[in-house]
Amino acid sequence: MNQYFLYLDRDTWLHRLDARTKVVSLLGIFAVALIFSDPRFLIAPAILVVMALISAEALVNLRKMWLLLTLLFLYCLLLWPFFVTGRTPMIAMGTLTLTNEAVRYGVAMGLRLDVMFLGGILLLSITRIEEFTLALQRLGLPGPMAFALSLAFRWVPSLIGAAGLIVQAQRARGLDLGAGHALGRIRRYPPLVVPLIGHTLRHTRLLAMALESKGFGPGAERHGFLELRMRRADYGTLAVMVALVGLCIWLRVAGYGTVEVRFS
Repeated sequence: MNQYFLYLDRDTWLHRLDARTKVVSLLGIFAVALIFSDPRFLIAPAILVVMALISAEALVNLRKMWLLLTLLFLYCLLLWPFFVTGRTPMIAMGTLTLTNEAVRYGVAMGLRLDVMFLGGILLLSITRIEEFTLALQRLGLPGPMAFALSLAFRWVPSLIGAAGLIVQAQRARGLDLGAGHALGRIRRYPPLVVPLIGHTLRHTRLLAMALESKGFGPGAERHGFLELRMRRADYGTLAVMVALVGLCIWLRVAGYGTVEVRFS
């Protein structure tokens, strides 16, 4: 298995869930993250997703992505307070005043992105691409669209892996990407980009030939080799997710979980 693929072959209860349950649960995680704009109400969903990653024995993927998660959080924390304002001043910097509400809103947006990102990591850690494609079709998504979405998850890791191999090959030939000034570094990237474009075009052509040989098309009838089956654990998981989303909606309607800010 390519190291850039996130799927982990484990025998946990999360892995054994039906793929449709996993996709719907991910949508529920997204809904919970989007409902709240107060960081205090987003801490619990973040902890729950991390606990699910631990239960799925997928912390290795979390270690791969910790830097991106941190950067997403810091980006929101530093950016949003400059675009929103509140009632309680915190720091005055010339004509700009940071408010307590704006900082809290920035923290919430960072947590929101991280919760959604962690949910995606969880789904890709416990679901094979074939199961993901079939689940989208069973949920009513047209076959070509489901295939296109699943192809993105399959192709991006392959391209990243190919790019890593190209970098290693060019370094073995004496290409130093870190030496010199910024303009000089940019000039060294064509030996990496050109082979990657060629690799992409070649594999795209092979994929088109493979799909054509298998009669792939919008009106073609397809028979999958996988079988999806809902079990008690799936119904229980869906019931818990529906209850969680319903509770979050009730809290939001009742006036909880929001930070009052104005966009400046």
